[in-house]
Amino acid sequence: MGRSAADGQVLDILGDLPPGRLLDIPAGGGPVREGAERLGHRVVQADLFPRPGAPAVMADACARLPFRDASFDAVLSMEGIEHFENQTGFVRECARVLKPGGALVLSTPNVLNLASRWAALWSGQRSMRGGFLSEHRTLWGRDGERLYHGHAFLVDAFRLRYVLRICDLRWVELRTTRLSPGSLALAPLVPLVWLAAWWTRLSGRRALAKLGRPATPPETERELVGLATSPALLFGKKLVVLARKEAA
Repeated sequence: MGRSAADGQVLDILGDLPPGRLLDIPAGGGPVREGAERLGHRVVQADLFPRPGAPAVMADACARLPFRDASFDAVLSMEGIEHFENQTGFVRECARVLKPGGALVLSTPNVLNLASRWAALWSGQRSMRGGFLSEHRTLWGRDGERLYHGHAFLVDAFRLRYVLRICDLRWVELRTTRLSPGSLALAPLVPLVWLAAWWTRLSGRRALAKLGRPATPPETERELVGLATSPALLFGKKLVVLARKEAA
């Protein structure tokens, strides 16, 4: 089985991490697990619906994970968070099972590339080719009270960064897997995106001042403007994020 673009980006990141105990949730298997093991990581797979014969722990990503605090050096979650009802709870559980300084590697569809923004403007959906979000198209499976959702909970990069920060995880790096042809066709709009990002930065300062609240630190402002104007965000089909648990 060949590697996808996302597999390659994830394995590049895992190759830069010291080998250790790695939680893969939801269980990806295949090239990523095999590649991680070749890199020296000891992979533990977990999934809500473990495949028959697969060595995976049954775990609900929207509930408490069946692992001790600080028991993993890294957590990998590929194409998972957009399926989860309780995204903040999931990220908080990832932080709980990570050792201080441990890494979270997460991939998810990019809903803020230029093509997705254009589709959302006209249809309210990130793509006009896949139909509307609905209980008929988007609910993929059911096992008693356990539900397997499709892309019902797509998360944009800014909200994902916010969730990581409130769970004591530091956003380190953003990559993309491959470029969106539709977004590249809309590249002439990029100067307007830059102007909008700087306007948002300035209006945010004024809003905090009116409320009498402390100003956003300059380094955070620079990080957010950099994210808003990042080529990975504007043109990438998927996002690959590296975050770190704050050291104790």
